[in-house]
Amino acid sequence: MRTLKQPGPALEPRRLAVPARAARELRVTLHEGEELHAGLIAALTAAGVRHAAIQLDGGGFARMDYLTGQPDATGARLATYGAPTHLAGPVTLVGANAILGAREDGQPILHCHAVVVDPAGGLHGGHLPPGACVAGAEGLSGWVTVLAEGGFAVAYDAETNYPIFQPARVA
Repeated sequence: MRTLKQPGPALEPRRLAVPARAARELRVTLHEGEELHAGLIAALTAAGVRHAAIQLDGGGFARMDYLTGQPDATGARLATYGAPTHLAGPVTLVGANAILGAREDGQPILHCHAVVVDPAGGLHGGHLPPGACVAGAEGLSGWVTVLAEGGFAVAYDAETNYPIFQPARVA
């Protein structure tokens, strides 16, 4: 088994957890032309949701970019994102999972990974960056599990030398 050594001091224990409960579930739909991040954040904020787990299970994109990891040439981190891969639509969604939480300044942030099929039948997957993924003619749909008492907040992680989502107690 391969072991990866992060640049900072090891966090012990590495596995962090905060108790949370599912407060409710709701269905979310984005319509043609809506950008994934902005659309989900707007819809969930309007519904009073600040922390959630999201599973997208239907629809597709008119266009989208995705990112995959690569070694960080600067040595500041073990890995970083590579250049975006652009897919012109229609791109069919196989599935996606996202987390809605809070940035360091308290504003909402969405982190999403997806698997999609391009028009030629090629399979792609990776991180979907903000501003780069637009819902196609069939829109996008999924389920949201709203979290209570626990959620996610971006905070600096000394071990990875990167701000990442971490479990957090929330009101």
